[in-house]
This record gives sequence, C-alpha cells and structure tokens, in this order.
Amino acid sequence: MNQIEWINGKKVEYIDDTHTYIVDGVVVPSVTQIVSTVLPSPYKNIEPDVLKQAADRGIALHEEIEQFEKDGVMGSSIEFNHYLYLKKQYVFDAVDNEKLIVLEYNGKVICAGRLDMIIQIGGKKDLGIGDIKRTYQLHMDHLKLQLNLYRLGYMQSYGKHIDYLKCLHLRKWTYGFVDVPIDEDYARTSIKRYLEVNETIDQ
Repeated sequence: MNQIEWINGKKVEYIDDTHTYIVDGVVVPSVTQIVSTVLPSPYKNIEPDVLKQAADRGIALHEEIEQFEKDGVMGSSIEFNHYLYLKKQYVFDAVDNEKLIVLEYNGKVICAGRLDMIIQIGGKKDLGIGDIKRTYQLHMDHLKLQLNLYRLGYMQSYGKHIDYLKCLHLRKWTYGFVDVPIDEDYARTSIKRYLEVNETIDQ
C-alpha cells in the first residue's frame, strides 16, 4: 500500500510496488539499502528464486499482523499464531504499525524507511521498536544496524524517545522475542561509512 505523510515539514512518499521512498520529490535510499551498502549481504550465494519465495512469505506474514493490529482480522498461518503467543507471553501492544521515518545527518536527508511496529510492554509508557523477521536465521549485525537506524530516524521524525529494540522471529517451527542492543555510535559510524562509500562511487 502506498503511503504519503508529512514529517517535520517534509512530504514523504512510499511507493509499494517498487519499494521506493521519495522525500520532497527526491528519491532517497531506504534504510535497507544503507545496511546492504555498509555490511556484506548474507544472501549472496542463495538463488534468486529462493529469495523471492522467502520475501513473498515474509510480506504475507507482515500483512497478516498489520491487518490484525489495525482491524482485528485474524490470520491463519502458523507464524501468525506464534505472533499471538509471543504477544500474550510478553504482554506487548502495537501502538503503531508500518510507520514512515526519515533519517537526517548533518541536516541532510540520508534515507527513509518503514518500521514494522512501535510497541509498549506490560502497560508501561516506554516505547520500543518491534521488527518482524521470518528469516531462517537472524543476522544480528544487520538487524542491529537496521533497528538502530530506525530508532534514530523515528526519534528525529516524531520527537519521541525509543527505549528498546525487539525482534519478533517467527518461523513455522521456532519463534522468539529477541533483544537487540541500542548502539547510537554504531549507527552514526555506519552512516559516515555509507557516505564515504557513496562519495567514492560518485567520483
């Protein structure tokens, strides 16, 4: 689904078909593209058809969870039922879903993205980011960078503090509610590295 939001006076558009982000009429990289530039891909030896199939299943699961959280529509997949179990076990609520963010560095827009959900645990007011992953295994370096970039972007975009980062790892035969460490220095250093790489490419 396409989205348009105004964030800090900037018009932010997300085009779903192409996974494209546009800020004030200019196409900008996604958070995922920043991560893939800075860190080596864990999927480079996997066949494209296999990756496409896995991506489609991941999208379907995200849609199940979003429809449940927004409209109360129950999903039917095993992974969705694992989500309900984790939700009950860890007593978290999704207070927002598929939230657009813009990340700036030194006053310049670096990237944009959509985080899966903003959550609260145990009725407490502290806010966290919840990220849904259906991958066979979690690649913690990539996950840590992705969620820390989302965190910086969300705090810049909405002026609200993010106190914790969680990954909801949902597979048919396994599931988990995984802590991801907050590391602002890592995120900022990675942004610098991305800008250095881009500068080299442009020359």
